Amino acid sequence: MINFSNFKGALIRNEDGATLVEFGLVIGPLMLILLGIMDVGYQGYLDTLAKSKLHEVARDASTGEMTVEQIETAVDEGLAALTLKDAKVDVTVKSYFDFTNIGKPEKLTTDVNHNGEVDPGDCFIDNNKNGVFDIDYGIPGTGGPDDIVSYQIEIETKRLFPLAKMFGWSETMKSSNSTAVRNQPYGAQVDLVETCESTL
Repeated sequence: MINFSNFKGALIRNEDGATLVEFGLVIGPLMLILLGIMDVGYQGYLDTLAKSKLHEVARDASTGEMTVEQIETAVDEGLAALTLKDAKVDVTVKSYFDFTNIGKPEKLTTDVNHNGEVDPGDCFIDNNKNGVFDIDYGIPGTGGPDDIVSYQIEIETKRLFPLAKMFGWSETMKSSNSTAVRNQPYGAQVDLVETCESTL
């Protein structure tokens, strides 16, 4: 006859399989943490590689022998092994006369009411010769000899693992980098022509 009190005591003292239960409780959160670290690591690595590739292409293009299309192709090919499917890689190339003008508006030569904006009767130097007062007068393209060229890269891609919602993250990651390089003096730099255009 089975002594149930002895059986009950032996069952309570038995620790067989306890490790498996503990492992089952820990493995879920541990895997989430590891996947989160890998996802953040991938984003950092992608950002670093994109920055490095942009600097490399900018130096190559400073000789004036690359078109914007060739620059875009070089960046895409350099990141192809790392970016995920359907990743969007946008490269923007603008040239300026010197470093001090990067991202700045065109210069007002006449500001009748002193408000810093172009109003009827005001004049400005149309550096990129498009007939419009620009907040950023950078000229699309690689510019000419001794010009300063600004390179910007924007990357939008899906995350490495589909766990973004669990961490409260966006389902896509974005990376942005920029650099500015002076072109080589392979010719004479074209001086700015100060042409004042009335808006009347």
